[in-house]
Amino acid sequence: MDFFFGKKNAVYEKTEKYLDKIRETIEMFRKTLEKYFDGGLSREFKEMIETTHLSESMADDLRREIELEMYQKSLIPESRGDILGLIEATDDVLNKAQSVLYQIETESLNIPGELKEDLLKLINNNIAAFEGAIEGFRILFHSLEGVIEKVKEVDKRESSSDRMERDLIRKVFSSNYEIGQKILLKDLVIEIGNISDMSEEVTDRLNIVAAKRMV
Repeated sequence: MDFFFGKKNAVYEKTEKYLDKIRETIEMFRKTLEKYFDGGLSREFKEMIETTHLSESMADDLRREIELEMYQKSLIPESRGDILGLIEATDDVLNKAQSVLYQIETESLNIPGELKEDLLKLINNNIAAFEGAIEGFRILFHSLEGVIEKVKEVDKRESSSDRMERDLIRKVFSSNYEIGQKILLKDLVIEIGNISDMSEEVTDRLNIVAAKRMV
């Protein structure tokens, strides 16, 4: 077992902190969207976007600390590349969540009441997919079998998201909304769905790392 997978080291401890911050940020993302669905483009919603952005920036700082720590240690190059790839893929998902908030704000989107319930279900499913990927990353340190279970869980979430997206887009385009609004809503649905797509990319990487270590 190489350096990275030992629990008593700075890289492990920083990665645990990073994953905690990621989890905190995605929960803030959820609360920010709930505020939007409750009160629209309110001042509180915009303030929560900035709070989420601050949390995401703190996660970025931790990510850079991990990268620096890993390059300073004598890690097996393949292991270092695997873990750095996982961290970057996880960071990409968080960036996508942040971009969804900015998309809503900059486009001043108004969600029709009849779509809110379905959109919230899509959002919660995609957040759950990312949470599964985060937990899979954490489990990688001590339970390779547990990683495989998380991979399957995220795959199911991603497939479910695909179905929800198709149903929502179908519902949007069968409505009487103006064409411009239809396009903006379709784009929002797709961007939310990308969270689970990118979470699956994280678990694909986890699956590869776990498979290597099981050999």
